Amino acid sequence: MYVRFSNTPITSQHARALADRGSMRLHLSEPIDWVCRKQAPRGAGVYIIEKQGNPLPIYIGLTAAQKGLRGRLAEFHGAATKGRGNHAGGRTYHDLFGGGLTDLSVHWHEVRNFRYGADVVHAYVAYVERRLIWEHVKAHGALPVCNSE
Repeated sequence: MYVRFSNTPITSQHARALADRGSMRLHLSEPIDWVCRKQAPRGAGVYIIEKQGNPLPIYIGLTAAQKGLRGRLAEFHGAATKGRGNHAGGRTYHDLFGGGLTDLSVHWHEVRNFRYGADVVHAYVAYVERRLIWEHVKAHGALPVCNSE
């Protein structure tokens, strides 16, 4: 379902052409247990949250904010446990599954060795996130259960 990416730099035109042909190559980390989420990098990227024992992602998100992946996962955690906060996916998780998070795992695509300025990092991670969500929709006919768009 999700293709692994390489860290080999390519031009944006080449990346777009590969993505449009369905061969975009991204590097996703190995999944880690939710309790180890503080091992996530502080850089920008895209993250995929799964419930252990469920083969489908429950949430696909992005961050280009200064807090990075680790900070965004902390925001998801807070919203998912309390049912409030600034992470819509976390609030949806709380509504659907309650506040228990011990059966979650997460993996990510971190922006590294990016050869463009910080002003285009958000465009890149937004594209990667949308691409992964669209691949999920094409394969399963619906968004991940905690994504609202």
